[in-house]
Amino acid sequence: MTLDDQPNATLIAKAPRCLLPEKLELREDAEGLSVVKIVLEGDTVKSISQHDEKPEEGCLDVSDQLLFPGFLDAHTHLDKAHSWERAPNRSGTFDEALKNLFKDKVHWTEEDVYARANYSLECAYAYGTVALRTHVDTGLDWAERSYKALSQLREDWKGKVDLQMVSLCRVDDYATDKGEALADLPIRYGANALGGMPLMNPELDSQLDRLLGFAKERGVGLDLHVDESGNPDADCLSAVARAVIRNEFTNTVVCGHCCSLAVRPIEKQKETLELVKEAGLKIVSLPMCNLYLQDRRGVGDTIQTPYWRGITLAHEFMERGVPFACASDNVRDAFYAFGDFDMLEVYRESVRIGHLDRRLQESTTVVTSQAASLMDLGEKGFGRIAPGAPARFVKFAASSLSQLLSRPRIDRQLFLEGSFKSLEIPPYRKLV
Repeated sequence: MTLDDQPNATLIAKAPRCLLPEKLELREDAEGLSVVKIVLEGDTVKSISQHDEKPEEGCLDVSDQLLFPGFLDAHTHLDKAHSWERAPNRSGTFDEALKNLFKDKVHWTEEDVYARANYSLECAYAYGTVALRTHVDTGLDWAERSYKALSQLREDWKGKVDLQMVSLCRVDDYATDKGEALADLPIRYGANALGGMPLMNPELDSQLDRLLGFAKERGVGLDLHVDESGNPDADCLSAVARAVIRNEFTNTVVCGHCCSLAVRPIEKQKETLELVKEAGLKIVSLPMCNLYLQDRRGVGDTIQTPYWRGITLAHEFMERGVPFACASDNVRDAFYAFGDFDMLEVYRESVRIGHLDRRLQESTTVVTSQAASLMDLGEKGFGRIAPGAPARFVKFAASSLSQLLSRPRIDRQLFLEGSFKSLEIPPYRKLV
């Protein structure tokens, strides 16, 4: 059945309670799922209510399956994606990834970046993603090619995937005489935030102050790569929080990775967590990439087993009400050899790696409503099923989260133009 010919179509579905309007009185099961009646008006949600009675004639009853809002992928690297064949990382280390991808940049023409990023968006869209933020490696000598390609993709995918861009360079680069130009380049192409990677050094506070000044002048937020290592002495996260407080910066500040926080002394962890809360920072974890890249042990041909999972303190952030999301990060490049821009995979692996089963009832927020908060899309209704939100859903052939998380190849359909449709995942031969 389709609903495209009905002005006020009705859908009966089972959805995570945490993604439905808070003020509604709804029954929910042990996994936090509620069966609701969703009335649509065109391509938006008109109303939601508890479903009690027998479905009325003309409504579409899919209450035996799970319904999610479209996914949001809050941290990716489209400019690097699907470059593994050209620049593999045989040791799996962070240093080799940096070195090999730097060499690969000679291939990053506007056409090359467009082709790999477009393929990535085709995958993401077919899997149910409706918004995606990409970090863009930014150097004045070559980055404009990437921005041109990605800004064109933003136009080409409008109405399907809301594409956001954030710059990526070293934070200390903003403190050089090229700092203004580094801040202007992404803004010229409509970047949503300034980004960068802070490093522990004596001038870190002044470097962050300058970056925050650039962002404030340009009316954007920050989205940073922070403490992506297993070094217990790395604490750029606290420095960022203090800088935000010191500068009274009110735009959104996202900190990604934050891996080293997990290996710092407990008391230091608590201090940082409280600073993050006070500063209003938002956190995005990249569980699959961090699990893969962090704690690589052994030298040369010696191979050793890792001791820790590489992820940040997910539960501790969530317990304090710090906005917390999980995202894809790198896909098939030197930083992460796998991935497919499938946010169901990100959700499933985040639950397993981070033990989010301990808070299963709210776990779906990390790839939906919380991700929307990080991307400043929450007020537009992204990531929730609520009145005024886009009627863009993903339906899964599962009646529980246990079933959904247990079957990687579970059938899914996207709600597009009034009906549920299955989209084909693009074959790899399209990358050639």
